[in-house]
Amino acid sequence: MVTQPFDSKNPWALRDMAERLLEVNQRSLCQSANQKMLEKIQAIALEAEGIIENLEFRI
Repeated sequence: MVTQPFDSKNPWALRDMAERLLEVNQRSLCQSANQKMLEKIQAIALEAEGIIENLEFRI
């Protein structure tokens, strides 16, 4: 999966990209994605946020 390199190397970038995609859809700046895709992007953003919180807690 495309997210794997970002999960461990740069979860901040992964979270930011997912949030930007959700924002683009919300602002209707491109053709709307289907609900399943939006849910997957939201899950990626939440997972990345969890990784970030874990990393920051350990530091």
